[in-house]
Amino acid sequence: MSDTNRHAMLRERPTLHLPEQAAGYVLTVAVLTVLGPFSTSLLPPATRAAYWALSIGPGWVLILGLILITRRLKVFEDRPPVLRPLTAFALAFVPIVFIAMQVDALFQPEAGNAPIWAMLLNVGTIFAVVTGIMMARIRPRLAPPAPVPARNAFLDRLPPHLGTALISLTAQDHYVEVTTAKGRDLIHMRLSDAIEELADYPGLQIHRSHWISGHAFTGTSRENGNLVAHLADGRTLPVSRSNAPKVRRMQPVRPVPTAQG
Repeated sequence: MSDTNRHAMLRERPTLHLPEQAAGYVLTVAVLTVLGPFSTSLLPPATRAAYWALSIGPGWVLILGLILITRRLKVFEDRPPVLRPLTAFALAFVPIVFIAMQVDALFQPEAGNAPIWAMLLNVGTIFAVVTGIMMARIRPRLAPPAPVPARNAFLDRLPPHLGTALISLTAQDHYVEVTTAKGRDLIHMRLSDAIEELADYPGLQIHRSHWISGHAFTGTSRENGNLVAHLADGRTLPVSRSNAPKVRRMQPVRPVPTAQG
């Protein structure tokens, strides 16, 4: 398999942005609880929070599930990415209205059934708020990593058997341990010099001893309270506190099993 194909296989976009999804859901519930629109201001704060959590949660999960389904349908291939969430919302609209009506009946039974236009306004407003929050958080991570240069000073140092699909660099005494999609080897140089030579290669120094390729970053998590970066080959590397904000802004990729050859 060529290095170009290996890079392409590591660039596939992730299905979900779970940290942003969770943050968006919590923030949306909090904002609507404070504002108390659609007569919910008459409810006690705790009841109002439960009202919005139940109004938004099921519909949110339903839309995410439908988006996952649309990602597997060939009809959406080569079409604008925004078509998937719009289709998911269109399909989920009626069930969401029904959910909103049931929540109203549960929390405000004395108010009777709200008119359908009020339910539509309710659902439409929630969708607009949620979409705005999600896009504000996710948009910086939607842009794919910059293209990989065909050659540069550092890539010219690599032995042919490693190829040029970089995954990570790690400082090892007076050497740099280079990991690519084809293997691993040591190069006699300082990590700082290697990173300088890779200025045009998409990636980021995440720790004083580690650099990772933007095409091999699959996300972050915490291990023993410390932030770590996950890589396409299954490894994790520590992230320093000073570099954590930049790492969180990186776009994760979803690794695809590499074919033999």
